[in-house]
Amino acid sequence: MMKYLGTVIDSGILDGIGRSEYLRAFEELNVIGQNMRENEVIFGEGDEINKICIIDRGSVRSEKAYPNGELHIMQIYEEGSMFAIDAAVSKKKTSPVDYVCNEDCTIVFIALGNIANSGFSRQIYEILMQQLASDNIKKMHKIEILAEKGLRKRIMMYLEILRSKAGSDTVSVRMSREQLAQYLCVNRSALSNELNKMKREGIIDFEKDQFRIL
Repeated sequence: MMKYLGTVIDSGILDGIGRSEYLRAFEELNVIGQNMRENEVIFGEGDEINKICIIDRGSVRSEKAYPNGELHIMQIYEEGSMFAIDAAVSKKKTSPVDYVCNEDCTIVFIALGNIANSGFSRQIYEILMQQLASDNIKKMHKIEILAEKGLRKRIMMYLEILRSKAGSDTVSVRMSREQLAQYLCVNRSALSNELNKMKREGIIDFEKDQFRIL
């Protein structure tokens, strides 16, 4: 599976290792790649997760379904990202959410047992802990967004977080309107109406999933 070497390196999981050791570390990890279709469930809520997951192609969403039929998108993971680290390193190793292909994807899996048996396990686990901390910061951002009372304030805080990350006034949401509504925990019609109103008022401009803060 040497074709996934670049993906594993770009994910940052080998950052604690010297570049001259990348190939040996990669061979010890014995990665497996799998092609999956849009909306295919990678892990369901309650499933055991005993591997680290990296997106080679496509994007993945984590979502939570509630008994009343509501569906909330927790996070979108883009190409090159690692996901489900929190479940994999937890005591019970069970997924708290559903991980679903947001589009056709190729997912690279690294078994935790392979990491533990690797001669580079300490360095890799340190990187995983750093990534876990970054994921927790993203979750804090969502809590801040949902703490806003008004819909417009939620939209603007979300876009401002994306702008800060991208370093540009133009950002890609990479979600449909329905998914964005689920992420912001609001009604889709209300979201569309508010976005159009903000566009008419010259606050933002947008075309599909591309948004620009004016």
